[in-house]
Amino acid sequence: MDPAAAKICLQRNQLGTSFFQGAHNFTIDNQYNIGEQTIHNVKPASLGLLDILDPIPDASYTRNRKVSPPDSSCLPGTRQEVIEKVTSWAESSVLRNNPHVMWLYGYVGCGKSAIAQEVAQRWACKKRLAASFFFFRGSGDRGRTARFAATLASQISGVIPSTSRFIEASVKTHTGLLSPNTSTTAQLQRLVYDPIKAVKWDLMGANALRGAYLIVIDGLDECDDHDEISSIMDQMLKFFRENPRVPLRILITSRVQEHIRTRLNPTQVHLFNLIDHTSLDDISAAFRATFTLAAKYSRVIQAYGEWPSEADLRKLAEHAGCSFIFMSAIAKFILDPSDHDGLTPMDRLPLAINDLNPGLDGLYNHTLAQAEHLSHFSDIIWTIALTKRPLSIDELAALLDIRTFEVIEVLVKLHSILQVPGDDNTPVTLCHSSLHDFLTTESRSGRFHASQEYNKHVAYQCMRLLGTDGGSNSPITCQSLVTGCGFGWGQHDHHRSWKSVKVYALQNWNIHWQAFVKFADPQDCLQHHTSSLITHLRQTHSPYCELVLAAYILMDPELLKDADVIVNSEFIIASDYVRVRPGTVRDALMELLQEKVPPTYTKVILQALDIRRSTSPSPDCEELRAIWEAMTPPLPALAQYYSDLVEIVAEKTFFYRKEIKSSRKESVRFTCSTRSRRSLLLFAWCLMSWPQLLGGAAQHQPKVSYSLPKEVRPYHTNGDFLLPSFVRCLCKKESTRLREKFVLSVRLAIQLVGRPPVRLFAPNLP
Repeated sequence: MDPAAAKICLQRNQLGTSFFQGAHNFTIDNQYNIGEQTIHNVKPASLGLLDILDPIPDASYTRNRKVSPPDSSCLPGTRQEVIEKVTSWAESSVLRNNPHVMWLYGYVGCGKSAIAQEVAQRWACKKRLAASFFFFRGSGDRGRTARFAATLASQISGVIPSTSRFIEASVKTHTGLLSPNTSTTAQLQRLVYDPIKAVKWDLMGANALRGAYLIVIDGLDECDDHDEISSIMDQMLKFFRENPRVPLRILITSRVQEHIRTRLNPTQVHLFNLIDHTSLDDISAAFRATFTLAAKYSRVIQAYGEWPSEADLRKLAEHAGCSFIFMSAIAKFILDPSDHDGLTPMDRLPLAINDLNPGLDGLYNHTLAQAEHLSHFSDIIWTIALTKRPLSIDELAALLDIRTFEVIEVLVKLHSILQVPGDDNTPVTLCHSSLHDFLTTESRSGRFHASQEYNKHVAYQCMRLLGTDGGSNSPITCQSLVTGCGFGWGQHDHHRSWKSVKVYALQNWNIHWQAFVKFADPQDCLQHHTSSLITHLRQTHSPYCELVLAAYILMDPELLKDADVIVNSEFIIASDYVRVRPGTVRDALMELLQEKVPPTYTKVILQALDIRRSTSPSPDCEELRAIWEAMTPPLPALAQYYSDLVEIVAEKTFFYRKEIKSSRKESVRFTCSTRSRRSLLLFAWCLMSWPQLLGGAAQHQPKVSYSLPKEVRPYHTNGDFLLPSFVRCLCKKESTRLREKFVLSVRLAIQLVGRPPVRLFAPNLP
């Protein structure tokens, strides 16, 4: 050891307990270990209650709002009706059984914090404000509950001095009460509720007759400790149930969030929806107050004279809707533009009224720039711009496959240009339609441009929502979404808007996909985008995607044209001129595969391909076959699906049966589920396709055993109707090509399978 260090250690050992000799009037509080030394946090015994509680200094209404947001206040003459209603409730006698708690709620930017600030200031002037606390996310301790109780207690002890000794006694009696490890509810009980309950209110005389005290808690939704907030709400209502005569009122303001809403029982809480109490008159009054204040300090406005007119104020209020924050943004654009354009406020007023779109571009750019560093910013703002109806916060989270709080984190930064709702289930809307025009016009929005190409991402996310869900094979329909039947809710069961966003996906995925296809029209991108689509469908519609694609490629659509002729067998049309729409193929395949694949899955997969290939002159199965073989990771060999389709087509068209008669011949009975044209068309298509599919299966999988029936017979009415029509059509002179094609496919199948010829129940058929 270094000689100097050894000397110091020897001196310390010699000091021993004498190190503290002569010391007095101190206490040893918490102990911390640093390295190998033990250091004691020493506090003088003469510390006052305020020093012991150590409240958050900028949490109350007296904070410097410029550096400790929210920087909100009511403009002179505004929100009078709301403030009067809050005042009337707060001043009401506790003997009338009025609720002790009021919850004032609404979306971001509708003025909750401004009202809370105004009410707190008025009650402080009356010396009846027991405490105030303004939560704010991202502001250290003001975004958590750890020092919430101590901060309230420090203010209460000053306003109601008789509580001080009870608060101080609690701190001394309950060791570790102020420790971060102690629950907030325990701290509130010992530091707030017990001291208030202990006050002898009946002995306070005239002071008690002055009315109830008020605690203002603003921005409860800004607190990150959701579980603690829920417990605080439960504890608060329990306290007032047990102590209904305590002269105390608590005003809470927040957005509507489930962990708050579900705790505030309407029988014990006065619910106040601020949106219902915001009118165009309020917004007009706010504009008027803003312009009056500006004129007071602007010689330019003073020299102009009376400005603006009542008509102009009304038009501005209509632009702002019921959003005070957007009102403020418009006023800022008129009075204090960020860009120095050389225009006076009087010049910019008509721009805000008549040409609002380009007039607010600077505001939109500035506001969006404040949030662009946040995760998922572009996805959220572009989705809001391109979706066909406004989505809620929960719906946006489910559609984008992100967490709800990540959506909120972005939206609260944009509340001056978006109507961010008070809950997670109400749609997020634009403050003004000009924002949509801005976002979808590249020359105006630049890097914030919501390109039509982004519709691909929205469409893919919709397809994901409609894909395999929790292993359920049930078909997805609007009805099942409404009832919730047939779904395993999967990883998004925490989204309360899961059903509604699936309804949106079901109704709009193809619209987004078409918008992208129209945008990405170049022919050289066709194969690339088709491969990308198939890759995505393999991920979202597994394990069905491969079978549907194989059926689309291997079920020859040309045979569907022939089937169409057969169904209309009473009059023959040259099949070379028959045009079968892609939708007909899709509908037929949906019915063919419905026992194996949920119909909506088939529809999404095939319709997406049809839309993607709509830029091609005609559907080309050979091109899809080439894409199949070039996919990465590779798909199974396409030929493997011949045997699957043989089985599916056989089950759909006919079934095997051994008769119980003495002949015991093997026979086939035709089946057809309905005489609808679509089912009959599918029936004929299957009958035409089956020999080719059987031949393909036998050719590519020779080790698999296949057998042909010895006799083919119609089964019931539909079969009796269809098979003779089928045969009659084949026997007509005009259908020589069709007959030769069908007979050739049957002979090839017989040759490959190696069974004796099949005798069809038709004497005139070769």
